[in-house]
Amino acid sequence: MQIQVFIGNAGDGKTSKLQAVQDRLDFTGESAPIIQAGAYGEDGLLKILEVRAAGGQREILVDDCSRQQILRVLEWQSRVEDEPHFDGLVIHLARKD
Repeated sequence: MQIQVFIGNAGDGKTSKLQAVQDRLDFTGESAPIIQAGAYGEDGLLKILEVRAAGGQREILVDDCSRQQILRVLEWQSRVEDEPHFDGLVIHLARKD
């Protein structure tokens, strides 16, 4: 599993890096709707990430993450890194300003 964190101006899903990732995925025919982290608490965000990964999504885009949500995702990554169904998973987190 790989976690990419975008901060500053990149942390706007309507522009720059997060949008570029979504455009690349759309071009390859993959579906990767952007999760709005503000709609979830820390535990809720982890649950949606697990559901998306279990459903076979290999790249997950998350916009508007708080610092605490990012830290929780990184902690979660360290707990599940040896589980094979998370192999090849890439999570893109854009931090809110």
